[in-house]
Amino acid sequence: MQSFHFKVFMRILLILGLSLGATWLFVQQYSYTFFISILVIIGCLIELYNYQRKYYSIIDRLVLAMIYDDFSLKSNKKQANETFHNLQTLYQKLQNEQEQNEVKELVYLNILNNLETGIVIFERDKETWNIFLINDYFAKLFDIPKVKSWNNLSRLLPNLTQHLEQLEFKESKNSLDMRIEGEEKQTFILQTSITTSQNQEFYIVLLDSIQKVLDKKEKDTWENLMKVISHEIMNSLTPIHSLAHNTLEILEEDEHLTADDMDDLKLSIQTIANRTDHLRQFIDNYRRLTMLPSPQKAWVNSAEILTNSAAILKPLFQQYNIALQTSIDTQMSLFWDAKQMEQVFINILTNAIYAVKNLEEKRIEIHLFERNNRLWIDIIDNGKGIPEEIKAKIFIPFYTTREDGAGIGLPLSKNIVEMHNGYLTFNRKDESTYFSINFPIA
Repeated sequence: MQSFHFKVFMRILLILGLSLGATWLFVQQYSYTFFISILVIIGCLIELYNYQRKYYSIIDRLVLAMIYDDFSLKSNKKQANETFHNLQTLYQKLQNEQEQNEVKELVYLNILNNLETGIVIFERDKETWNIFLINDYFAKLFDIPKVKSWNNLSRLLPNLTQHLEQLEFKESKNSLDMRIEGEEKQTFILQTSITTSQNQEFYIVLLDSIQKVLDKKEKDTWENLMKVISHEIMNSLTPIHSLAHNTLEILEEDEHLTADDMDDLKLSIQTIANRTDHLRQFIDNYRRLTMLPSPQKAWVNSAEILTNSAAILKPLFQQYNIALQTSIDTQMSLFWDAKQMEQVFINILTNAIYAVKNLEEKRIEIHLFERNNRLWIDIIDNGKGIPEEIKAKIFIPFYTTREDGAGIGLPLSKNIVEMHNGYLTFNRKDESTYFSINFPIA
């Protein structure tokens, strides 16, 4: 910039000097030389005009490029250093930022299009909404093109647009039944949110098929269950198969068996019997889970059922010197199967006993109370807790970390609680593990 001003200043001085010289020539009546000097002055004025015009035209192109986000302009760096360095620096900075934004936009768009959740983003335009983005999964799920107007979407998916209008484009989370291409209605989880950025308002709609979520959870559950069942069966079949072959070989070697051969046969047969007993017990446990009888419900005092369950386990509390703290804040009666609910409490208390029996300080707490129109039973122990890696498996049938455990206590308890319209959950709080059961109060 300083170089430009200096060059303009020098041109003006030159023109002033030439003007003074032309005046002197005119006074001295050198007509021919005066005429030549006038032509030179006019040439200098034209050159000064072109010089400034070229400078400002470059600035104008840079400013227009920045206004319209057109960063394809290539400038002369030498010229930029001599004239408008700061403006050129700003231009290059904005150019780099736009390139980075384009890369981010491509990354974000790729992420949105690869999510297995239907996404529609609307952009407010005064009193109407236009479609800012429809991801690939949404378009594929409903077999529609990626339209840009609200009217087109209303024509293709009237149930969705009518529901959004009923919500008045407010944040919500609920379910929506929709029919796809004449098929049976499907239920979707609908979640909406509002985002505002630089005076632009966006309305984000997420749609996910409930059936897809349930199918995935069911598939994961069955895969885990089959792994456990396969493990249990193979653990019994492998030694049975091996011992049967060994027994057959002993019998085929010689008709006259020695005392040692007889001992080997007895041991093999006894082992086979033990493994078949284990298999029979495993199948019996499976039948208990899959053929759980319907609850024989009656109005019973929840506090009595809970205290009776703890009393049954009193010998174990005394054997392991475990401190039991009971807090009963209600005598609410619920419509329960007394025997089944007693079994639930015994199962959970037994787990708590095994969690603390080897600790120096052993403590189990039982809390019964009402909150938010529900009855709550919390069973808390100060054991080491359940490791993160097996938290998702504790309600899988036959999964156990105890050598003498069958792995059906918690799954059976969860099934019973759910048959009574309740919920069984577990968590960790203040270095303690607690199982929480809650039921609606009629």
